[in-house]
Amino acid sequence: MAIIMIGDKYLATGFRLIGIDTIDAANDEVAAEEVKAAVSEGKHEIIIITERVASRVRALRQGLIKAKKPYPLFVIVPDFAGPIDERVGELRKLVNQATGIKFKVE
Repeated sequence: MAIIMIGDKYLATGFRLIGIDTIDAANDEVAAEEVKAAVSEGKHEIIIITERVASRVRALRQGLIKAKKPYPLFVIVPDFAGPIDERVGELRKLVNQATGIKFKVE
């Protein structure tokens, strides 16, 4: 499976050290454009991005889900600034949809 990590140079370096292809992006906006380019190329089955970049490409990710495209699979990781609460809400919504049960997390 072809995997790529798109993010800042420090995070990308860590992934590069374990043998994953990477694209260093100067900022989240550039990373979002690189994600769009990677999706349109269709070479990678897994794209690793940060939570902040994921929020910028949410419409793209949801469009792929609605089109029932299995690839690329997005792996979303926190960056060095730490996790953001937005991702927790997105995960809660997905769990609610999958189980049919509304969970309340405090």
